[in-house]
Amino acid sequence: MDPKIRQRRVVVTRQRGRRRLRVLIVGSCVLAVGAGAFLMLHTGLFSARHVTVRGAHHTPVATVVAVAGLTRHPPLLDVDPGRATARLEKLPWVQSAVVERHWPDSVSIVVTERVPVAAVALRAGDVAIVDGSGRVLAHGPDAPAGTVALVVPVAAGRPGSVLANVARGALVVARDLPPPLKSRVRTVIVATGGRVVLDLGGGLQATLGPPSGLGAKFEALESLLAGTPLTGPGMIDLTVPEEPTVSAARAASGASGAG
Repeated sequence: MDPKIRQRRVVVTRQRGRRRLRVLIVGSCVLAVGAGAFLMLHTGLFSARHVTVRGAHHTPVATVVAVAGLTRHPPLLDVDPGRATARLEKLPWVQSAVVERHWPDSVSIVVTERVPVAAVALRAGDVAIVDGSGRVLAHGPDAPAGTVALVVPVAAGRPGSVLANVARGALVVARDLPPPLKSRVRTVIVATGGRVVLDLGGGLQATLGPPSGLGAKFEALESLLAGTPLTGPGMIDLTVPEEPTVSAARAASGASGAG
């Protein structure tokens, strides 16, 4: 073989070897840096050392932190906001949650809680507090202010469960009652055939029929009660709100138009 050709092959082989060595060195450095960064991100320096919780009024902050998986201050890299959010939204009072990581060492949680609208009596004498969707939020001795009593043909389960569909009509009514009526209504009742009846106290009731067209029915009831205050026993039928009927009820003593 020509010496020049042999020399050229040696030079080419050496150049290839140097390139391979450089690639190997660079690759090793990248792996070392990556491994170092991975280990560093899993040290206490980059852990969820600071957790802030906002919006949790009925759920203890400690419970929110625990359910989100942050009690032991895990590495921030291991915090999965999506999974933490899904777990938090299973808590009875939590309607929605937003979990965000903030490098290098913080996590923020913003909770939006459900609004109680009604209370269902329990056998033990307590009540189950529920929101407008039928979600049972808590059990307690008393109904919160601003809620109405609900009488439905189903039992309320544990916090976090949902009332059966038969209660939905009464829930919609309890949720949508305008303030002037909510202060007057004692109980929202699911009657035979799914009719919704309002107990106004003193034996006076108002039947809404099916829970549809509620705006017109509420307006008609407000007009009747404001025009001539009525006392029971008696029934106001608002099934057809344009033609409400009053049976057996009488005007309150001393009211305008009273007999």
